[in-house]
Amino acid sequence: MAMRAFIGQFLRFGTVGALNTGIDYIVFIALTWEGMLPLPAQIVSYLCGAANSYLLNRGWTFRGNSSQSPQSRQLISFIIVNLITLACTSVVLEGLLHGTSWSLLACKLIATLAGLTINYTGSRFWVFGSRQGKERDAS
Repeated sequence: MAMRAFIGQFLRFGTVGALNTGIDYIVFIALTWEGMLPLPAQIVSYLCGAANSYLLNRGWTFRGNSSQSPQSRQLISFIIVNLITLACTSVVLEGLLHGTSWSLLACKLIATLAGLTINYTGSRFWVFGSRQGKERDAS
């Protein structure tokens, strides 16, 4: 993938990610405000952002290199990548909440940033990546 195309794709991924993060944060804040514990709130809020992520990344960010695999296989791959990301961000969130004196939202922000690399890499190369794109990137 040419550098210019990569940068454009990464910026689209970042835009979608910012929207997903907004959804995630709004749901997380609302749930914790209403008394839900942070870890269950993290799971629910992350899943809300992930649903939006699938729709926008499939239709916009990675549209040009969408794989030939059936949509059901792509959705399963997306779910796996996001479950891994959710597990990692949940561990980071819990570790920071119990290991530091930082605010809940500061811990949530760091946990969110920790998941960015996992999510982008999995989305680009496995979930939405094309076989041709993988071969081009390897050469």
